[in-house]
Amino acid sequence: MKMLAIIRREYLERVRTKGFVISTLLLPLLMSLTMLVPMLTMKSIDTRNTIGLIDPSGTYFAALDAALAAQQDARVSLIPIPVAGGDVAAAAAGLQDQIRDESLDGGVVIGDDFIGVPKATFYSRSVSGSIIREDLQPALDRVLRQTRFERAGVPDSLHSYLLERVSWESLSVGDEGEATRRDEQGVFVLAFILIIMLYMMVLLYGQQTLTAVIEEKSSRVVEVLLSSVPSSQLMFGKVVGIGGAGLTQMAIWVAVLVYMAGQGISVAGLSFDASFLTPLILGSFVIFFVLGFLLFSMMYAGVGALCNTIQEAQPFATPIMMFVVIPMLLLSMVLRAPSSTLATVLSLIPMFSPVLMFIRVCLSTPPLWQVLLSWVLMSLTIWLMSRAAGKLFRVGILMNGSAPNWATLVRTLRQPD
Repeated sequence: MKMLAIIRREYLERVRTKGFVISTLLLPLLMSLTMLVPMLTMKSIDTRNTIGLIDPSGTYFAALDAALAAQQDARVSLIPIPVAGGDVAAAAAGLQDQIRDESLDGGVVIGDDFIGVPKATFYSRSVSGSIIREDLQPALDRVLRQTRFERAGVPDSLHSYLLERVSWESLSVGDEGEATRRDEQGVFVLAFILIIMLYMMVLLYGQQTLTAVIEEKSSRVVEVLLSSVPSSQLMFGKVVGIGGAGLTQMAIWVAVLVYMAGQGISVAGLSFDASFLTPLILGSFVIFFVLGFLLFSMMYAGVGALCNTIQEAQPFATPIMMFVVIPMLLLSMVLRAPSSTLATVLSLIPMFSPVLMFIRVCLSTPPLWQVLLSWVLMSLTIWLMSRAAGKLFRVGILMNGSAPNWATLVRTLRQPD
C-alpha cells in the first residue's frame, strides 16, 4: 500500500501541473508544424530559378522550354544566352559572371550537335544547384528522345506509345493473403510519428526520473520517506508513477492519431491510413514504451541516487542517453532492409529494441518470435538493471558530500545484495 501511495503521488504530481497539460497540447502542434509548414510553404511560394541556356545552334531552346513547362513541379525559367560570333567560350564566361553576381541561378551549355553527342555542362553557384539539375535533366532527356524520333521519322502515335509510363498501384499483402490498397507515404509518416513519440517520451520521462531523485535527495525529503518505506519500494514507486504520467500523455496522443486515421483526414496530400493502426502495432507501441521506459528509468534512478546535483549526473547520464540516440542513427539502415540479418540482430539488442524492432513491426511485420524474443530480452535486461539500480539507490540515496566518480559507481555495484 505504501508503494501505491508513492506511485499515486509521483503520478498526480506530474499530471496536475500546467506543464503537463501544455506539453500534451503543444508538442503535437509543434511536431505538426515542423512537418506541414515546409510542405505548405513549398506549395504556396513560387520559388522559380532562372537558368541561362547556351545553345549555339539556336534550335533547342523552344523544345526545352516546352519540356520544362510540361513537367510537374519544375520551377525553372529558361533564358537564352546569345553566342556572339559562335564563340561558346566567351558566352560561357559571361554566363558564369551572371551566376556570380546572382543575375542567374544557374546555367546550361549544350553543343551544336546535342542530338548526336548528348552532353550538357551545368553551372551553379551553390550545392543546392543539384536540385535545379534534377528538373533540367529529364527535360533535356525528353528533348533528346523527341528530336531523335523526329529525325528517324517515327510517327507521333508510335512516339507516344513508346514513351508511355507504367501506372503503379501498391497493394499490401496481409497475413491471411488479402491484398489492400494503402497510402505508402502516409503509412511511413504515421510510423515515423510513432517512432519520434516513443523516442522522445522514453528520453524525456527517463530524465525526469533522474531529476526527481536528485531533487528529493538534495531537499532531504527522501530521508523522511525512507523512514516509512524500503528503498526498493521507493525506487519502484517513483519509476512506475513517472512512467504512468508518460503513458497517460502517450495515450492521449495515440487516441488523437487513431481518431484522425479513422476520419480519413488528409493534410498536405498525406492521409492517415486507419488500417495501418492494427492491434499488433498499437499493442507493440504500448509494450515497447513501457519496457523502454522501465529499462532506461532504472538506470537514471540509480545514477540520480548516486549524484547530488544535475551537473554531477551528466557524465553518468550521457552514456545512457547515447543508447537512445544510437538507434535513431541506425534507423535509416534498418529502413533499407528491415528483414536483413543485420537489422534483426540490431533490433534484438535490448537498448535498441524500442526504436528498431518497433519500426520493423510498423513496416515489415517481422516473425512473431522475433518480437516476443525482443520483449523477453528487454525484460531480462530490466531485471538485471533493477538489481544494479537497487544497489545504487540503496547505497547512494543517503550519500552526500563529495562528487561520485566511475570508481564509486563500480565499487557500489560490486557490493553484495
